[in-house]
Amino acid sequence: MDTKKEEKSVIEISKNLLVGLKTTISTFFRKPVTVQYPRERLQIAERFRGFPKLNTNQDKSLRCVACILCQTVCPSEAIKIVIGYVDYGAEYELTERQKMNHSLDKLEKGIYNDGRRHPFSFEIDMLRCICCGYCEEICPEEAISMSDKYELAVYTRDEAVYGIEKLIKL
Repeated sequence: MDTKKEEKSVIEISKNLLVGLKTTISTFFRKPVTVQYPRERLQIAERFRGFPKLNTNQDKSLRCVACILCQTVCPSEAIKIVIGYVDYGAEYELTERQKMNHSLDKLEKGIYNDGRRHPFSFEIDMLRCICCGYCEEICPEEAISMSDKYELAVYTRDEAVYGIEKLIKL
C-alpha cells in the first residue's frame, strides 16, 4: 500500500474538518436568522401583491360598477359577480334627463333607476385566487386593488369565499 496517498487523504480530511468546524463556530455566535412567525412578522415589500380587496368611495359606497371585466380577465375564475341596478325607491322624483330617457319607460311603476349598475353580489374564492393582479390592472373604476394580506386560515372551504363585506375589510 502507498502510505503517501493515505497521508494526503488524512491531511485533506482533517483540513475539511477544520473548515467545517470554523464555519460552525462562526455561525454559532451570530444572531439567529429565524423569524418567530406568529409573534414576529416579516417586513413586506412595498409592491407585494396579497389578496384582492374592494375599494369604497368617501361616502362608503362601493366604487364597483359591475362591468364584469375583472371576472372576465381572472385566469383562475375565482371572481363571481351578480349584477344589480341602483334603486332609488318609490319616493324618488326623476330628473328631467331621466324623464327624457325613454329606456326607463319599460320599468314597472314605483321602480326608479337610471340604468346604473352595481354588484348585487361580489364573491372571490380565495382558495382559487392566484394573486396575479389582473383584476386590479383592468378595473376602470379602481374598485379592486391588491391588499397586503397573505394569510388565509379557514376551517371549511366555504369560509374562503369572501363576499362584499369581507372584501371591503381586507
